[in-house]
Amino acid sequence: MADKYLLAQLVPLLGTSLYIYNAEGMLTEEIQGSSISSTDGLDVIIKNTTKDFPYIETDNEGITVCSVWDKAAGGYIVTGRVCLYGYYRKDDVYLPYCPKEQYTSIILILWKDISGISVGRNELWQKNMALDEDIIRLLTKNIFQFQEEAVPHNSYSQELIEMECIRSGDIESLRQGINENSAIEINCTPSGSVRDYKNMAVYIINAAARSAVSGGLSHEMAFVMCDTFINNIEENLGTPVKIEQAVKEAEFAFAEEVHNIKSKGTNNNPLVSQVKDYVFGHIHDNITIAGIAKDVGVSANYLSGQFREAEGLPLKQYIINEKIKNSEYLLKYTEYSLQEISSVCAFSSQSRFSDYFKRKNGMTPSKYRKKYRKG
Repeated sequence: MADKYLLAQLVPLLGTSLYIYNAEGMLTEEIQGSSISSTDGLDVIIKNTTKDFPYIETDNEGITVCSVWDKAAGGYIVTGRVCLYGYYRKDDVYLPYCPKEQYTSIILILWKDISGISVGRNELWQKNMALDEDIIRLLTKNIFQFQEEAVPHNSYSQELIEMECIRSGDIESLRQGINENSAIEINCTPSGSVRDYKNMAVYIINAAARSAVSGGLSHEMAFVMCDTFINNIEENLGTPVKIEQAVKEAEFAFAEEVHNIKSKGTNNNPLVSQVKDYVFGHIHDNITIAGIAKDVGVSANYLSGQFREAEGLPLKQYIINEKIKNSEYLLKYTEYSLQEISSVCAFSSQSRFSDYFKRKNGMTPSKYRKKYRKG
């Protein structure tokens, strides 16, 4: 039987209520969370629940509910609805955000407590999200079609050349390679549809992001760049020629970032990479060396010494440089006022922001905006 104390501790982590139903599907108890979702439809979830494994339903928006059979109690425990990929608000419906990894842990702990059985994280989702046999039939059909038509896909050797150029930050070799033979232009797929070109674009941009990370680019920076390029292609581009060009621009952008890193003589110290990811993710916060040190699990003095040795400049100066770099983008591409940019980049004052900015760029933020303003 489920431990009620344990259930009460899981509820704050879940962000919503847990519901207990009897064997007939009647609600008997609710352990209330900070968010109370509707119980409509939970009886249907219960009917689909087997007694030997947690049952999970997730829709296209990530709205998720799970039901487990409590043999000792002769009933079901059901989670209130949460969204695995961000807070959900639509019309009058609000659902809390419970990250997928956290939600997975909650269900595994609950099932272990009830059944005594340990289940792997992947196994939990694999059994609940099994692919339909139709996809296997489709795969078989497409393999057969490819073998019959013998139409080659993109040149893998060309792709390797491009990815190596990105990893090494060699912009000129990348330009020469693409001029001679771009990976996405070679018989993208047999059908040649826009969707096929977009699929190939997603593949190449993801590969470029991984190559850039291997070359020293911050993981977080690479992920944001990757998402931006892919979303632009998905939402704004509708012709193969524009998609091809967008992929090339993405590859050059990654190569340029790596080139800038390598031109500074930096290395791939794992601790430094953690610091850069932290700074990138907290660029709008008041970042302190002590805060970073606590996050990465070392002393502030050790962290400062390691960073200076690897990067050739004090960590404090790196933080300032990154904030100024961020403000440059805001000045060129947004309508935010100087005061707003100073505030969002967490400078202590607008005058301090202007001083730092002028030291790096040789001009005030207002002159910089006037000179480089885009759009």
